[in-house]
Amino acid sequence: SFHSSGEIHACLVEGLKSAGLPSDAIQLVPTRDRQAVSEMLAMTDYIDVIVPRGGKGLVGLVQREARVPVFAHLEGIVHIYIDKAADPIKALDIVLNAKTRRTGICGAAECLLIHHDVVDTIGQGVVRALLDSGVEVRAGETLRAIVGTEAATENDWGREYLDMIIAARVIDDIDAAIAHIRQYGSNHTDCIVTEDDAAAEHFFQR
Repeated sequence: SFHSSGEIHACLVEGLKSAGLPSDAIQLVPTRDRQAVSEMLAMTDYIDVIVPRGGKGLVGLVQREARVPVFAHLEGIVHIYIDKAADPIKALDIVLNAKTRRTGICGAAECLLIHHDVVDTIGQGVVRALLDSGVEVRAGETLRAIVGTEAATENDWGREYLDMIIAARVIDDIDAAIAHIRQYGSNHTDCIVTEDDAAAEHFFQR
């Protein structure tokens, strides 16, 4: 993320220049040293607000130590919904990356919802790939037929694991997925995997 931040900053600076705005209006603190965070948290004369983006440890640190105003979101109960119009390769890549790349961050996937029309094709493939990657899958009743899954309980649906664990269940349709996310999610980050533009728009406008 350090190198990505540098590239994003460079693009933003070029955008400012092309718009005739001061190029230093957006600045990057070029360090990985966490002490820099502690120093920024105390800079009441220079910083109006801090929005921490990272794992639970970082967000908790900012909330405890900040002397400047903070916009913080501590829990990330992130859902991925695989729609009936999902591309199988995209679905597999997205779910594996979102669950296994960095399990300890608030943006990691914690619950997988699969449209019932694709449970025997895309759904089973994704669940088996998760199991093969060392992820514990806590599954709803329909998915329990897949060898290696564990039975999900009610507590699993709204849980932030921050670990190689994911809850998974079959959903009747997109509106059922939206209802599930409204009930159990944390309004942090949610995803639909679909090739249907209308379905994507409906999901985003929920």
